[in-house]
Amino acid sequence: MEHQVRIDAPEDHPLPIEILELQRLIDSCPAPHRAILSAASRNIVKCHRRRLHILNLFQDALSDLRHHIQHLTFDLEATRRERDALHKLLYGEGDNDLAHG
Repeated sequence: MEHQVRIDAPEDHPLPIEILELQRLIDSCPAPHRAILSAASRNIVKCHRRRLHILNLFQDALSDLRHHIQHLTFDLEATRRERDALHKLLYGEGDNDLAHG
């Protein structure tokens, strides 16, 4: 029975050249060694894909965090402007101690 390492990588995330070369070398090994090495190669590919998935999740979360920070910064600046305008309305132009603190 022939044990060849064939892992289908998604087209948008191809496997690294090193893993493909390893698979090619495993395919050329004698059958008893190929069976053992094929299992190890499949585990390497699974780990690679899992790490890639985790990296993508992390990048998405980081992007969301940056987006939320931009919104919070905008809200903070708007709140400060509203506070300053209310302070001017209540206390006039001369007393700006609270406006900048």
